[in-house]
Amino acid sequence: MWTSCGSWTTTTMNDRASLIARKNEVIRELAHARRRLNSASKDQAAFWEAEIARLQAEEHRLRLAIDRSPHQTNQASRSTLSRTEARGHRPMAATEQTTFDVFITAGYNPAKADALTQAEGVHHKALIPIAGKPMVWHVVRALVESGYIGEIVIVGLGPEYGVDFGDASVHYVPNQPSLWASQNAGLRKLQELNPEDRIVLAASADTPLLTGEMVRAFVDACRPFDRSIYWGIVRQDVMEATFPLSKRSYLPLREGKFCSGDLYLGWLSAGLKIQDRARYFIDNRKHVVKQVWGLGLGPLLRLLFHRLSIDEILDIAVRTLGVTGGPVILPFAEVGMDVDKPHQLEQVRAYLQAHPEHPANTRTS
Repeated sequence: MWTSCGSWTTTTMNDRASLIARKNEVIRELAHARRRLNSASKDQAAFWEAEIARLQAEEHRLRLAIDRSPHQTNQASRSTLSRTEARGHRPMAATEQTTFDVFITAGYNPAKADALTQAEGVHHKALIPIAGKPMVWHVVRALVESGYIGEIVIVGLGPEYGVDFGDASVHYVPNQPSLWASQNAGLRKLQELNPEDRIVLAASADTPLLTGEMVRAFVDACRPFDRSIYWGIVRQDVMEATFPLSKRSYLPLREGKFCSGDLYLGWLSAGLKIQDRARYFIDNRKHVVKQVWGLGLGPLLRLLFHRLSIDEILDIAVRTLGVTGGPVILPFAEVGMDVDKPHQLEQVRAYLQAHPEHPANTRTS
């Protein structure tokens, strides 16, 4: 349970200085913990991952407390600030948001032959059956099972495909020409459904091993939502311990090698704001070096020598995209196991055969 920071609004200037000092201390402790994790043995890694999660949570609470504490103006004048002035683009009340609208990217290229769909005899990758149900159906059910989801937008799929999502509140957006266009269309549809700025989620239709527990863990790790955008990442050793032949693309950082976790959370306005700037990185998502090249020669050289750190990437994100960000290290290999190729589909089905208790094997509606 996260500690309420509301009482900090009456904090004195001395208390504010103490908060800032403690935040700086936590940042130093985080850097130390990440270095220890990078060199830790497998039996020590879990401890340091938990320590990093604890320190990240404390840093988030401290940032929120500092934001709410008196600064150059008195409390009366602070209370008259507009929403935009108070938190950039973010309404403070949304830190207590309990349900989250989500868009799911399920697009495909109808002009491009897909070995996966051809082998399975389906027209659309999102419809490939997993444990007797389409992949996208499992993703929707996992989101609903989390207990955190409101409206669901699916981009690239329509009601004409006849997928019964049960009691989920599903809206459809036509297929788009690229992943970037799909994400943009998903955000626009969420804005159309409700124009108020709020926290929203994004997921992919090709992650059928997603569960409600994983969605809850990701959302809870992002609290108190004091950054613009969060994204899930998975360590290489975690991925390969469960899926040794997954052949994912990994970003080599000072803290270790990571792949995408295919879960994203952020403020709707932030997602809309970065669309044009983020297009290059989305289009080159399969090419790590090209992505980092887009950030400049310095970061590329540091990446090649494994000296680029998570904190440096966050600083670059602020300069490049104009938003604050935060990666969430997830302990679930299943979140990072998207199905793009036949060998990955085989691994997912083999995993479910070996784990009959997985929700994908037991869901009925």
